[in-house]
Amino acid sequence: MNKLINYAKWLAKIILIFINYPLLTFKYNFDFQFLNTLYMNGKFISKNRHAYNSLKINRLSNYDFSKESKLSESNQGILDKTLNSEYFSNLHNFGYGLKVLETSSFNNYDYLKKFHLYPANVFVLDSISELMEEGHLEDGVILDYPSGIGNLFLYLNKFVENVDFIGIDNFEQISREDINEYQKNVGSTCKTLTFEEYLKSYENNKVDIIVSIELNLDLIIENILSLRANFLIFETMYISRQKNLLDKIYTDYSLYSINESISIFKRS
Repeated sequence: MNKLINYAKWLAKIILIFINYPLLTFKYNFDFQFLNTLYMNGKFISKNRHAYNSLKINRLSNYDFSKESKLSESNQGILDKTLNSEYFSNLHNFGYGLKVLETSSFNNYDYLKKFHLYPANVFVLDSISELMEEGHLEDGVILDYPSGIGNLFLYLNKFVENVDFIGIDNFEQISREDINEYQKNVGSTCKTLTFEEYLKSYENNKVDIIVSIELNLDLIIENILSLRANFLIFETMYISRQKNLLDKIYTDYSLYSINESISIFKRS
């Protein structure tokens, strides 16, 4: 009976999505999972229009990241043999990240492709630059969870000074050995630890920012919230569809900024 009810609800949702996005339904070959992502993103943004901050990466134009991108891409061979090579060797186009942007007002795709990063992480860089300019970075660490190969830190190191970058990962998608090899080859000294290892070594550390992109947050939200970071940066599509996650986040955080790609929460 429950299956029948759930099916009926999904069928009703499909009809609603088609009414809202008739042209996109054909453009994306009736991919209603993706269209539902767009629909829920749109609802979440409309509900929080007061916090909307348009898709922009203008602060990054102050820096030349060509060296970092070339260095990271030159180690692509390591990523091609990882446990999840489909993601790590196809950062620009994996999943829905780029497709979501294609339906927005953003159009600077050539600039996005200059980074060896998943698209949402480019907006993360710009947002951290903004938080830094506004004086929100104190003496805490910046965590990327899950961090994968740690390429986000390669770019952050360009403009964030005197801050420790630490990656947290469970090494299910990429081995610790592959991460260490990549980090060594790009000259990074950033550490990548499991969550348990981080707690053991940095239990009393102050955390300024936690970045969590391209992962189902249900798996790690309790861990993230337990670290009491000043700011949380999530991919919008991973929170807009899950009210239970938002309820947990809103217990101690308020929405600071939102756009089609990322959402930022500030600890109350």
